[in-house]
Amino acid sequence: MKQGDFSRRDFIKSSSILLGTATIPLEVFGQTTLTVRPEWQSFKTTGHYDSLLKAISSMKANTNSADPNSWSYWTNVHRNYCPHGAPYFLAWHRGYLYYFERQLRAVSGDAQLILPYWDYYSYATLPSEFTNSTSPLYVERVNTNVRQALTLAPFSSNLVNFQTGTSNAYEPSFEGAPHNQLHNIVGNVMATMSSPVDPIFWLHHANVDRLWVAWVNAGAGRQMPGITKPYWKGKHTYSSSLTMSRTDTYSTRTTLGYRYASETFPTQLPVAQLSRKNIYRVQATSNDLLGSTPPVGSFPVSGPHQTSDQTFSVTGALNVGLDNRSISVQLPVAAEYSRALVEIAAGRAASVPGSTRTYRSAFAVFDGIEMSESGKNGGYFYQIYLNIISGKGIPLRPTNIYIGTVGPFEINAASHHAGGRIQLRYPIKDALSGASMSDIGMMSVSFVRVNGDRSPAGGVIGISEVRVEISTTA
Repeated sequence: MKQGDFSRRDFIKSSSILLGTATIPLEVFGQTTLTVRPEWQSFKTTGHYDSLLKAISSMKANTNSADPNSWSYWTNVHRNYCPHGAPYFLAWHRGYLYYFERQLRAVSGDAQLILPYWDYYSYATLPSEFTNSTSPLYVERVNTNVRQALTLAPFSSNLVNFQTGTSNAYEPSFEGAPHNQLHNIVGNVMATMSSPVDPIFWLHHANVDRLWVAWVNAGAGRQMPGITKPYWKGKHTYSSSLTMSRTDTYSTRTTLGYRYASETFPTQLPVAQLSRKNIYRVQATSNDLLGSTPPVGSFPVSGPHQTSDQTFSVTGALNVGLDNRSISVQLPVAAEYSRALVEIAAGRAASVPGSTRTYRSAFAVFDGIEMSESGKNGGYFYQIYLNIISGKGIPLRPTNIYIGTVGPFEINAASHHAGGRIQLRYPIKDALSGASMSDIGMMSVSFVRVNGDRSPAGGVIGISEVRVEISTTA
């Protein structure tokens, strides 16, 4: 059996038996002294470095995927239970790292072993210990330089809310970039839901967890739902026998009992070693693409049509192919449908010809996604912009509004969680706020290609339909 091939049914069945005698304690909370997770450059100079190598070597040598002492066990936890593009992305992974860290201690015999983090905003090239082919830290990767994946966007003072599903929220912003983008740029197994196979995954997510702490510490109106709010009710699931109360992942300093060596977020990017081209793209804001929107491709237009009981497409384009170039897709919207989008953007319900439903939200939808063999390996991603051309300016110039990214990691996540036909959805209600009917009628979507130091040429992603869709859900 190859690593990562263990089915969810087999995993649940086997892990529920083995966890009864697993070395990992399930009741481990209430520590009085905070442990400190260090940055890798400090960690590797300690005696715990050898303990980490010992644990990873032992876990990789264990071929029983149902045994918590094996490396593949923890990969399967991620494949079968991780939430991506959904609430609790950050909190679930916090608990996941906590349990994994305790397993490292049990396997290594080092009760003081701490999971380090990789601060890629300070050291944007993979630590050299992970690129030594004789080390248990090594796997083959597409890129080791991740500067192209970095952004300061999640640390904007405008992002004052926390959870996925709200406007101006930190969690979805950070998940999209730099989290997803780093997975895409590193590539190979990191661009899949089996990404924990790569040891750098754990240091990446420790840094993700650290930057969440930093966001909370920054204050200035930033706030999570209070611990007594309904948001924190329930539990995170890691197997049929391994769970954690959501309230335990509200903070690292209470029941989990740890903190980070540094708990401030970055204020600048490591731009000195980036090409000007990549500096421009990585730091792009909603206005950075003005006057330089990628050329419009020629794609068949799909007319308005019902896409499900709850959704309706107001415009679309068919058979969109993405390669190593940036490209825009024109999405003409007829007046009666533009009017509906204006109403939705203003927070009001809307109706459209051809449907008896009432609609309340809007999305850019990429439906029927496929990847070429070279595209699956990663090393690249696309920034996605919604372009609205206003007639108020002379000459006409677009407002380019960033709405997310797409690459092999996002596509693999969508495929893994949904199965069957692959679809990605990006909320655009906020992006349309203040736009007029005529502005919306001239709408387009741009795919801005961002390459790693190594990236595939030629066609990488095919999309059966790019469309603007309205939904009955709020």
